Amino acid sequence: MLDGRLHSGVTMRTWRGVGLLTTLALAASCRSHKPETVVIPIGARERVIGGGSLELDAFEWPGDGTPLIMLHGLGGNAASWGPIISRLSGRHVIALDLPGHGASPTPASWDFHLLARDIVTAVDREWPGEHIWIGHSWGGKLAVAAAAADSAHTRGVVLVDAVQASPLSIADPVAAVNQRFVGELDPWPNLDSALAAVRNLPQFSPWTPDVEIAFRRAVVVQPNGRVVPLLTRQKGAAIIQTLATDLTRDVSSIPAPVLVLSAPSSVFETAHRALFPRAEFVTLTGNHWLQISNPEGTASAIVSWLQRNRL
Repeated sequence: MLDGRLHSGVTMRTWRGVGLLTTLALAASCRSHKPETVVIPIGARERVIGGGSLELDAFEWPGDGTPLIMLHGLGGNAASWGPIISRLSGRHVIALDLPGHGASPTPASWDFHLLARDIVTAVDREWPGEHIWIGHSWGGKLAVAAAAADSAHTRGVVLVDAVQASPLSIADPVAAVNQRFVGELDPWPNLDSALAAVRNLPQFSPWTPDVEIAFRRAVVVQPNGRVVPLLTRQKGAAIIQTLATDLTRDVSSIPAPVLVLSAPSSVFETAHRALFPRAEFVTLTGNHWLQISNPEGTASAIVSWLQRNRL
């Protein structure tokens, strides 16, 4: 996820920088510790799926229609979609913990195309057939790559204030992580203090039981009670650097209809309009995390679009 303050004119300067930091060293074999405070969202079934080099934790909500495959943003997890699930008119939903998030292990590489191919392989093994890809922020750009890799079976794409598919270079990824995730990067002495500290952050507001589940899946409670976030500055910076990936060719291979949902003054909307000239565009009130800040509007826009396109 990317901080809603990204939409202000001041912080946009960070996103206009050129060049990238030297790639941060990652322990390729390092596995994310499964959160010890995990709570399963209402109506969901937890699954573990695999494809290529990936092992992914997932929540499935059984229902009707072509499966909606949901990819969260940086720092989020499968439960980040919780606030909109009950509002999707009984649709079949699969929300993934993306690599290095929630209960999914950290991958050997953050390369967009490699991750997309492995995600598609994992999803197709468990749910073969047609899919509708839905992604937020980093997960939105990843959804474009996945939809292209799954083009023969992709029936639709929904971008929820998604990062643009064209290259987006960040001058200082570490500073960007520090700025956008202030308040959730450092440990807390206990769970009560953690919950009190984050409940008013824009990425968790308004605070609801669904949002609390998402937060609990984003941390590990150590034996001494200390609460450690799964999102680190190094991990965030490594992922942010990959936003420079150019997916313009991938866009051209997606024949399915596209819905673009944007928060007010989204810094990505102009790029989306150039990349997806035939897409349907809807601007919703709320911040960058529309599925949390405006679940009613987000779900309503998705359901209406699905109905209009008979998906």
